[in-house]
Amino acid sequence: MKASTPSLILFFVTSVLAIIFKLLQSDMLMLYTKSVVVPSLFIYYLVSNNYKTKLLNALIFLLFFVREVFNTLRIIESPMGSFLCVLMVYILLLFFAWRDSAFLKYKYNDIFSISLLFIGMGAICFSVLNLKLENLELDFSLYVVFGLILSLLTVFSILNYIKAGSLVFFNGMLMCVSFVISDVFFVLYKFYFYNYLLTLVSLVTQFSSYFFMVNYFLEKERRH
Repeated sequence: MKASTPSLILFFVTSVLAIIFKLLQSDMLMLYTKSVVVPSLFIYYLVSNNYKTKLLNALIFLLFFVREVFNTLRIIESPMGSFLCVLMVYILLLFFAWRDSAFLKYKYNDIFSISLLFIGMGAICFSVLNLKLENLELDFSLYVVFGLILSLLTVFSILNYIKAGSLVFFNGMLMCVSFVISDVFFVLYKFYFYNYLLTLVSLVTQFSSYFFMVNYFLEKERRH
């Protein structure tokens, strides 16, 4: 057994338990279990990377963990704290994706693909934000900014994979697609109407995004 295997098993076990507790509406058990997910993945990443990590990578893990702490505390500042943590993560990942794209050469005929991606992401954001959402926890404009950042991140990640086709960019693309699906379904079940299927999809894709993110980091490290 590899040294990183126990932490990976812990990630999958806690992820499954968090989903089960959420579906059983045991929110506190779900939150406590969910708070173990990110640390277990960080340990897996650290061990797999020979106990080395870059500062920004570690910061991303820390922000995701702090987000779960805010959700567990359920204080009045929790929605804003959780929101800012995820927004900062997306901004950092956008920086990574933009930096990766600087090494790729885009041609004039790429304009069609780029335009199509921007239109598609814009349509998704507009459709979700145009719903009659109820009891929003934060100002609506913040969700617009959030959607814009996530859209840019996703577009860059998909374009990077299209241009390079490497395993690094494949994991980056899957990570961002999972982010989009998770956040869209989260908004739907939290602010539009509650549904077990929406909750299940949101949680499964959230945990999947963490897994793809770790693989994205590890593949980037192996390339260098």
